[in-house]
Amino acid sequence: MKFLFSAGVLLLGSALAHAQPVQLTFSYTGFYDQEAGAFRPDMALSGAFAGDDADGDGVLDRAELQSLTVDGTDYVACAGASNTYYRCGIDSFLYSAANGLSFSLGAWGSDPEGWVGGGHLIEPGNMRYDYAFNPAGLTEHHLMWTADTLLQMVPVTPAGTAGEVRADVAAVPEPATWTMLALGLAGIGLWRRRRRPAP
Repeated sequence: MKFLFSAGVLLLGSALAHAQPVQLTFSYTGFYDQEAGAFRPDMALSGAFAGDDADGDGVLDRAELQSLTVDGTDYVACAGASNTYYRCGIDSFLYSAANGLSFSLGAWGSDPEGWVGGGHLIEPGNMRYDYAFNPAGLTEHHLMWTADTLLQMVPVTPAGTAGEVRADVAAVPEPATWTMLALGLAGIGLWRRRRRPAP
């Protein structure tokens, strides 16, 4: 019975150790400007996201996301302001150290009569699309991702400092995880070594 209790505590501790908060900033630099017909190496799209990998699978998904800010707008928070004439929010989101970052988000709206409006859609790896319309016409702008578009990701530590990280680097277990594993193994070892009463 004591072994089952110890094993349960070990598993619970391991699960809690893996439910780590994730907070990173990111920037994409260099896009093909479709309307200008040229690659713009200085054009940048920047943002940040935060969440809690609650299931400890190393993947942060839409349900685990707490904030996603792109160019100053938090697309998790703005979803609450959506109504009949305005929509803002995130359609999809996935981040893992092994597979990188992907998301789809946007905002668009118009006046009640539908005469004036506009919006944008951002899908990394594909494009950023902005448009606006009024009685005079429609304007559109496409920025396309290319093989030359660079991604930089930087984790934000609890103290607020940052250090560069590559999106393709596998996650390293936290010190608390190693400590919990060592304590669990030591406990199992002591349990197995204890003296059993003679028959």
